[in-house]
Amino acid sequence: MKKGLVILGVGLALLTATALVMTQTSWGQNILMKRLIAARLLETPMAWEDPDVLRVFVCGSASPLGISERAQSCIVVAAGSTFFIVDTGAGSTANLLRARLPMQNLAGVLFTHFHSDHISALGDTNLASWVAGRTAPLNVYGPEGVARVVDGFNEAYALDRTYRTMHHGSELLPPDVGPMRPQLIALGKVTEIGEFNITPFSVDHDPVQPAVGYRFEYRDRSVVVSGDTNALQSTATASRNADLLLHDALSRTLVRAMRDAVTSAGNTRMAQILDDILDYHAHTDSLTEVSREAGVAMLALYHLVPVPPNRIAESIFRRGLPSEVRLVDDGTVFNLPANTDAIEVMQIF
Repeated sequence: MKKGLVILGVGLALLTATALVMTQTSWGQNILMKRLIAARLLETPMAWEDPDVLRVFVCGSASPLGISERAQSCIVVAAGSTFFIVDTGAGSTANLLRARLPMQNLAGVLFTHFHSDHISALGDTNLASWVAGRTAPLNVYGPEGVARVVDGFNEAYALDRTYRTMHHGSELLPPDVGPMRPQLIALGKVTEIGEFNITPFSVDHDPVQPAVGYRFEYRDRSVVVSGDTNALQSTATASRNADLLLHDALSRTLVRAMRDAVTSAGNTRMAQILDDILDYHAHTDSLTEVSREAGVAMLALYHLVPVPPNRIAESIFRRGLPSEVRLVDDGTVFNLPANTDAIEVMQIF
């Protein structure tokens, strides 16, 4: 018995010593670092370029209201060697890189409107795809005003692009590929890019005008991204028989509770802001009827106002919603294989 305990003690001591050597010495730390980096590089990423699957990736699920670690509004629609980003909210570029998307294949950014929580990461997204090896200027699509926004970002990043080309060379970072190109969309007009058909439609986000949503069709599958809007007949019409509708959503119960709390605290300024928010986002209790009328196969809610901070708040947010309606998080992926009705949902981080 004593001999066994001695052997066990010696073994534990050796393990402890090894751990100390590996974590507390330069030699050991270098070995661990190399192994961790190699493991990360050899890690098999998702097959983003599968031409037989339409993928929808939530790279930003939050609204600006409340405190959350999530990124703000951002949706990726991908298939084959092509992918698009709908809106580039704060923090979303980090999620794009975390998901190991082939940024060099980015075919375009589509803006629903020009609130800050939908555009603020555009410069970072353009830079990431340029560095990854995109070979042509990034097209940025949007309604009236898109040229002003894109020109502003191009000017703001002009010196940055100059420094990076000087540092890394024009062969690696061609200066003519760095600036973005604005592309004005026409409501109701179908744009064909590869096997994608993209149709913008008008939504109600008054006083924000114009504001749009987008319908994507790839082979026999379809997804609609609402942007910010009240639940409208136009959304139901654009979503007719869609496989997946991603719609912004507001919980009146939670927002009113926040308003009442700040009012009690004497913060009348924030109380007014919260009161204003109530009438220009889709309320959770209005969305089910819109999706049913449209014949949507799956309804998923993003741009959550506010992001539920815990399970109790999530339960309140879900009041009145059927169990099959999904509240998404950053890292949610919807897989829609061609020639089927299947929708597979997974969480990649």
